[in-house]
Amino acid sequence: MNTESNTSSATAIKLSLFNLASPNPQRLAYFYRDVLGANINEEYGGPRRIEIWFGENKEASVLIVANLDEGFAPRTGGERPWFEFRGKKYNASRGFEVRVVDADAEYKRICDLGVEVKEPPKDLPWGYRLFLVKDPDGNDIEICAPLPPCPENCQCPACVEWRAYQPKK
Repeated sequence: MNTESNTSSATAIKLSLFNLASPNPQRLAYFYRDVLGANINEEYGGPRRIEIWFGENKEASVLIVANLDEGFAPRTGGERPWFEFRGKKYNASRGFEVRVVDADAEYKRICDLGVEVKEPPKDLPWGYRLFLVKDPDGNDIEICAPLPPCPENCQCPACVEWRAYQPKK
């Protein structure tokens, strides 16, 4: 798999929005507003189509559009899919990742709102602290913050695990 970018400035691609199907776009939009601080715009098709903005409503922001689909059935129950990496299991992503400054402070804030947390905060070997919630339609929301850099030869579990995965020089 080629991981190098072959886009030039003339053909640069920028992800502009996500479209989500929902049996209740308003409920979904209010969840993102009330839990994650998103701005919502119902002017263009609401309540059947609602824009959910993270940041200012402008070109550089992240946008989710919740679209009414009366036949859509939210995901409920069941275990998350997993992937195995060097003998350890990790959650496979099925949703969104939201970056925050302090995962533990955000965890406390979200718990104080009464939102059910599916997985408590934990350190990942690729340098993030992460916890998981679900939106009303069952989409995973991984809330994560970068871990502070560790000193060279750090022996914390995440660093030891990360070094074990690195190619030997």
